[in-house]
Amino acid sequence: MRVLTHKGVTWHDDPAPSEQVLLELQEKYGFHELDIEDCLSEHERPKVEEYDSYLFLVFHIPYRARKTGRIIKEEVNIFMGADFFVTLHRGKIPILDRLWRDLENSEDMRQEYLQHGTGFFLYELMRHFFDDVFPLVDSIRKELRRMEDILFENDEEVDLLKDIMAVKRNIISMRSILLPQRTLTATLEHKNKKFVPEELGLYFDDILDAIERQWALLDTAKEMIDALQDTHESFLTHKTNAVIQLLTIFSVTMLPLTFITGLYGMNVNLPFSGSPNAFFIVIGIMGIIFTTMLTYFARKHWL
Repeated sequence: MRVLTHKGVTWHDDPAPSEQVLLELQEKYGFHELDIEDCLSEHERPKVEEYDSYLFLVFHIPYRARKTGRIIKEEVNIFMGADFFVTLHRGKIPILDRLWRDLENSEDMRQEYLQHGTGFFLYELMRHFFDDVFPLVDSIRKELRRMEDILFENDEEVDLLKDIMAVKRNIISMRSILLPQRTLTATLEHKNKKFVPEELGLYFDDILDAIERQWALLDTAKEMIDALQDTHESFLTHKTNAVIQLLTIFSVTMLPLTFITGLYGMNVNLPFSGSPNAFFIVIGIMGIIFTTMLTYFARKHWL
């Protein structure tokens, strides 16, 4: 665990908290045992709980996995009291690492972030969390525009089903992560005045507005991906029907020709079989049948 102190406010951050560390924090600050259990569990819902001496918060932070491109979440547990701030998470979170380096290396940054108390520091931390969500939403919108261009501007048949399902999965993941954060932020805005001063309400309202904008963008993205999926399926169905139609016309056209050639291949007495020009006569009849059928199909606009 790394520790940073400025003007009576101490920030503890641990990217891999052990049970021993949690018990030491519990003994030092008087954390409830149920909150310690929540920190040890792998999956905990976002929430905010208020006690006499501290607040306990659980955030889910979305980020994109580099290898798979999938949007997943990282859980951050926060204990916040009047003079301490504890962040616990599994693995490194770039936002926290960047903020820690800034505060560690700059007296001005520590003055700006920590001199107004832990409530203001919580706001700054949440602002960083949700500001970094916008690039993820923008990346989803760029992928949608790319697929839209490919689908509508490419004359050749293109299979985008895998790409569409990957983006749809990311949109669902983002919505499932952001939905509970809206309630959590609204709770901080209107309640918990003991640890979040009333004058910070407007600041948390600004964060809530950012979440609402992200939610609105994801709503639009959801509608777009659904429309793209329907269009893509219609496009593939149309192409499949066109191929089936062409093969059907080919089969129907060849059926009488195959019948004639099979019949004359039986070596029995048939019309024109005794004529020296029988081959050319049969070929001519087959040509007439073939041309007639193609003309009929063309008039029906089946070709």
